[in-house]
Amino acid sequence: MTTTTPLLLLSLFLLLSTTNATKHSFVTKHDARYYIGPIGSPYGFLKSGVYNLTVFDFDLTLTKKGHHHHRLAEDEDEDSESDSDSEEKETKEEEEEEEHSLKGLEVGFILRKFTSESEYARFQTTIEDNPSICSFELYREHDGITPKDIAAEILGDDDKYNSKEEDTTFAAEDGVYLSMNDQSVTWKPHTPSSAHVFSVQEEGLYFLLYQVCPTEGTDTKILHSVRSSFELDLNYHNYDKYGSVSYLTAGEMPLPTMFLYFSISYALCLGLWAGNIRSIVIGGTNGGAMSRERDGAGQPVVYPIHHMMTILLGLKTASVFFESARYHYIRLSGHAELWSVVYYTFAFIKGTFLFTVILLIGSGWSFVKPFLNHREKKVIFLVLVLQVIDNVAVVILSNGMVGERLYEDWSAVLHLVDILCCCAVLIPIVWQVNNLEESMETRGGSGGNGEGDDEEEEHTRENNNASSENARMLSKLKMFRSFYLLVVCYIYFTRIVVYLFASVLDYHHIWLRYFVTELGTLAFYAVVGLQFRPMVENPYLEVKKDEDEDDMSFEGSFEMANKA
Repeated sequence: MTTTTPLLLLSLFLLLSTTNATKHSFVTKHDARYYIGPIGSPYGFLKSGVYNLTVFDFDLTLTKKGHHHHRLAEDEDEDSESDSDSEEKETKEEEEEEEHSLKGLEVGFILRKFTSESEYARFQTTIEDNPSICSFELYREHDGITPKDIAAEILGDDDKYNSKEEDTTFAAEDGVYLSMNDQSVTWKPHTPSSAHVFSVQEEGLYFLLYQVCPTEGTDTKILHSVRSSFELDLNYHNYDKYGSVSYLTAGEMPLPTMFLYFSISYALCLGLWAGNIRSIVIGGTNGGAMSRERDGAGQPVVYPIHHMMTILLGLKTASVFFESARYHYIRLSGHAELWSVVYYTFAFIKGTFLFTVILLIGSGWSFVKPFLNHREKKVIFLVLVLQVIDNVAVVILSNGMVGERLYEDWSAVLHLVDILCCCAVLIPIVWQVNNLEESMETRGGSGGNGEGDDEEEEHTRENNNASSENARMLSKLKMFRSFYLLVVCYIYFTRIVVYLFASVLDYHHIWLRYFVTELGTLAFYAVVGLQFRPMVENPYLEVKKDEDEDDMSFEGSFEMANKA
């Protein structure tokens, strides 16, 4: 534990030192995928938005398995050649065969328009299920003809056409296509490019796709033997309402201001919480604005977990502020290396601290018991390790680009680790609830009846003490049940509901995904802070007699959530 964790942290910060906020290049070598998409994040273009794509070192090859498959497909009824053929002849035939095989394929990049991410997901599933469907089908019949000859036919207006030297680009209202079929113009060492300026009618959410399509009569099995190699340089930007260049997509333009307002909100919560803690520590008259006394007597108690919650609020405030600064500089220049390093550093510490605080509260540490048992320590250590892996995955994804094979692999790791962390934080809460229920059952069954009048007063006193202790245990039980439900709702909301909500948003309102997430997180912080704020004697001992009647309904809700 003492040697592994520092090494993981060192690896994380080495990765952070090379983090880019926005990456404008995409590289793949000998890629076996016949369909790659989306390349980069989806981008919402507004009026006068600019799209530039440059392709370097493009090459398309077939594996030997592909050569063999294509030969069997064409010469199935012919006898095989004699083993005595010369090696030179075989090499020449293989080259000719590969060239002939590649002529049965059409290759290109298309920036295609979709209404939402859910529509694109359905389109991608269709392409993967049926490789014969081509994403640039509209442009295939015109391939090989110069764009100027067909601009009027496709667009109906020559002004919409955007041409360049040796251009193989075709633009229409639903996409911009760059053909890579002419090897003498588009393959290495040539650097074909595509550029387009969007009109009002062309505004929308666009996905950059690459596909190798079989021509009519070509067996789709050959696609599994195709290997693609290329490097892309991407440059997208819009213009904001003030006429300034903005490298943010249309739906992300409000994010710098939105995150700034949320950082102010968290700062206000931090000031209120820290001021309350300070007034209690220095012996304030009323024990702080957020605390409450019982019958006007006693002083609220501040436990170490309260100081950890203060640090967590500070980290959250800083991380949201730095995210605002990060998006601000991305908007201005398209890059924010320094602010990305600062943001990911604070996000890593904050994420680790958040899960740690939830685990400690759920285990009852500090104000319920001053220690952690062995199994609770194991769970906390497991979550800490998972958080390090989770944040390493986040940093690697920030250095990669959507569509790269490494990005897809680490994205799966990120989702898996996040699910494991969310499940792990619930375990100590369930243990604590079970322990409290067992304690109440034990206390309820340990009472006895007196045998004489002399002992009646003593038994009455004991019964009163037992009733008071049972009431306190019931208060604890209710607190942990409510905390369990709160954590479950927070995880469900931020991991599932927000994802489903974002999948149906149009390109103008992508920022709402971040807004809803931060709003839910702020509400979670506020409710937990109110539940576990410093109180008199023990934060779990405040009992209201009328709450006893609600115990059965609360228990039913807890059991339903536990089954879910």
